[in-house]
Amino acid sequence: MTVDIVALGVAGLAHALESGKATSTTATETYLKRIEDQNSDLNAFIKVTTKSALREAEAADQRRADGNVLSALDGIPIALKDNIDVAGIPTTGGVEAYRRATPEHDADVVRRLREAGAIFLGKLNMHEAAHGATTANDAYGYCQNPHKDGYTPGGSSGGSGAALAAGLCAGALGSDTLGSVRIPASFCGIAGLKPTYGLVSTRGVMPLSYALDHVGPMARSCKDLTLMLSAMAGFDADDPAGRHGPTDFSSALEASPSLDGLTLGYFNDLNKINGDTVDSAVYVAYAKSIDQLRELGAKLEPVGWDGYDPALVRPKAMLLIEADLANIHSDALDSNPDGFTETFRAGIEFGRAQSAPKLAKAMRLIEQVRPVARRLFGTVDALVTPTTPVPAFSFEAAMPKTITTFTAFANYAGCPALSVPMGKTEDGLPLGLQVVTPKREEATALRIGTAFENASGI
Repeated sequence: MTVDIVALGVAGLAHALESGKATSTTATETYLKRIEDQNSDLNAFIKVTTKSALREAEAADQRRADGNVLSALDGIPIALKDNIDVAGIPTTGGVEAYRRATPEHDADVVRRLREAGAIFLGKLNMHEAAHGATTANDAYGYCQNPHKDGYTPGGSSGGSGAALAAGLCAGALGSDTLGSVRIPASFCGIAGLKPTYGLVSTRGVMPLSYALDHVGPMARSCKDLTLMLSAMAGFDADDPAGRHGPTDFSSALEASPSLDGLTLGYFNDLNKINGDTVDSAVYVAYAKSIDQLRELGAKLEPVGWDGYDPALVRPKAMLLIEADLANIHSDALDSNPDGFTETFRAGIEFGRAQSAPKLAKAMRLIEQVRPVARRLFGTVDALVTPTTPVPAFSFEAAMPKTITTFTAFANYAGCPALSVPMGKTEDGLPLGLQVVTPKREEATALRIGTAFENASGI
């Protein structure tokens, strides 16, 4: 019987490799062929590492034959957002100026995945320097949403979302500063997790905002995310943001399909939270999702964000981000101004112009979100929201200013946040459900997400 490699995802392929129904070489060749056939239309990959991927796959098959399997990820083909360092391969960050910027060392998260035996297929397209949510990249080309040509896959990890939705890899990595893992997950109909701040090292990842950056796994299911996160997580003493936390998330895989005993908070007025019109399809799918979670045994409680106004904090976060961009990219901008788009140059110049007191005030306002989260999670085990207020939109349309309303809260608070598919619009565009939990409670988020996936069948 022929095995459908792409349909298996990470966990299914791991089982197929273990049972001898597939080899890593066959799986890698399958994904490389799909990339060859489809990437010219999708533009999800900036760089495909065919030769090294095949070498890594052959080595994984030999380890398995010798009885030396490294982990559940051994021999699984994945891809990396192109702001994550792989030694000897340029890290562009989606920026023209860095087209030939080649690191000497792997990012810490790449080192961990390499030690787990993962196969690296290449580097994925992204919004320029991760500074945007559409992956409309003028240097490397716009990345297309596999569900509708001419529509954004989200961003800034748009290449990761598009590659997964199109079946070009089993798993992928993205980075998330205000929602850049979860927005593409929502728009592309896949699963994505932003972990607790510092749980997964960002050392060796091109920064956007030191205080808000996270690296997270993206895949076809929560089970896949669980296996990936287990390989990625771990304290990195050389990462200034490094935090101790759990590295074993197997309880999410072993949990009962029932959500009995959990209290989940939800919003009964999305427009009050969003401050703008939420798409009607999001309203309908969210209401159905709340009913589904209730049927799974969870207690649903209406909650609010008392003390937190997304519209007030959002511009302060952007101020900090652009100040960090000025610190990170000023030298490159001065030496090669044509290597950056006009929009990005304007952002850096804005960051350069900000005063220290203004930046300190902005940081203080963001820090006030943390006690809001503590109070919220003193009453509920998790918060469930739409991931985005709208589905994917045309590149010709303006990006809604409220695109990060539901996602950014978890970045400010440093909490884990998961996006899973919760349905589609009438014309087939995916929608996402977000699950936010207290710090270091990734297993709870993955438990909820897994139960929802299994029950909804989406």
